[in-house]
Amino acid sequence: MRRFTIVYDFDGTLLPMEPWDSEQALLMSWLESRRPALPAWRRLHCRLIVEADRRGWLQGSFKKHYLRFLRGAPQGLLDRVAALLAARIPQEDRSALCSLKSRGHRLILCSCGTADLSERILAACGVLPCFEAVFANRFVFQDGLVSGMRLEVPSGRAKRELLQSLGIDPAGTVSVGDGATDLPLWEWSAVPVVVDRSGAARVRFSRRPYHFVSSSSEVLGIVSRLGG
Repeated sequence: MRRFTIVYDFDGTLLPMEPWDSEQALLMSWLESRRPALPAWRRLHCRLIVEADRRGWLQGSFKKHYLRFLRGAPQGLLDRVAALLAARIPQEDRSALCSLKSRGHRLILCSCGTADLSERILAACGVLPCFEAVFANRFVFQDGLVSGMRLEVPSGRAKRELLQSLGIDPAGTVSVGDGATDLPLWEWSAVPVVVDRSGAARVRFSRRPYHFVSSSSEVLGIVSRLGG
């Protein structure tokens, strides 16, 4: 049986966005639960930042705003949000991850999102042990409160460079993603897989030799057809 390294993105790939991704949902939860409440203009500003990020307008500046609002948030907030978001990941997707792991494939999470949040969500789903490693950006905590962030995977290009630095062979790599930050990995890996729940990506990338799926559980079938 052929063994693959399967690299997953998180938001939009493993975690469906309904309508927010995990970072946007964390911001919205902090906005609603924060005491004392933020002034009205700051609350509006936060909502605008979330909406702009959802529409892809902020490019690389989102993390700056994200951290500005979340500085001082308690670690417990991440646990509460993760428990709610974990319900979005279907059982069939969880089972597919476990099956791939049991077949001897290497599963790696490589995301431009927040590792502290994605790890908690995967743990709540019972699938965190399926992943050999989680590479993403991490909060810095002081006295149990968010005080900063280490930008370890700030861009799609950084994802590719990180995997290259680990000596991972692109010929044996399946890269699974859903958006712009996954392009460098799709172009680098032998088996690029696009999670396209709406059908928009099939139109956008119709001339590229990508595999298109409507859920991450379908990766299991692709790997099986390739001898895995």
